[in-house]
Amino acid sequence: MTFAEAVRTCLKDKYCCFRGRAARSEFWWFSLCIGLINLAAALLLSPLPRETAMPLKFLISLALLLPNLGVTVRRLHDRNLRGWWLLIPIISLLLWLLERAAPGGGTSAASSLLSLSMCICYLAILSMPGTAGPNRFGPDPLAAEKTRD
Repeated sequence: MTFAEAVRTCLKDKYCCFRGRAARSEFWWFSLCIGLINLAAALLLSPLPRETAMPLKFLISLALLLPNLGVTVRRLHDRNLRGWWLLIPIISLLLWLLERAAPGGGTSAASSLLSLSMCICYLAILSMPGTAGPNRFGPDPLAAEKTRD
C-alpha cells in the first residue's frame, strides 16, 4: 500500500472503522501522515497567539483521533490480537503520570523503565508481520493487495 492509498483508506474509506485488518504499510504510512499534519500545524500556527493556536491544534488532533484509533485496532487485528491491546500505552502513560502526581512528585527509575518497556513492546507488536492468511478478524490484507496488482 502506498502513502496516498493509506491516507485515503484511513481518512475516507475507513474513517471510523474498527473492523477488519490493516497491513503494516497502511498503519505506518498513516502514522507518518499524522506526524506530518501535526508538524505542519505546529509550523503554520506558531505565529498565532497561544490562545488561538492551541484550540486549533486540539481540533486537528481530535479530527485525526478516530481514524488513528481505527487503523491501530485494525493493525492489532492483523496480528490476531483484540483492540483492547490499544490500552497498553495508555495504561503505561497513566501509571507514569500517577506516580509523578503522587506526594513526593517524582518518578522512580523502575516506574519509568516499566513505562518505557511497555511502550517498546507495544511498538514491537505493531511492527511485526500480521497473521498469514485469514484470521478471526478477516482476510489477510496483503493477499488482497496481491490480487489487486
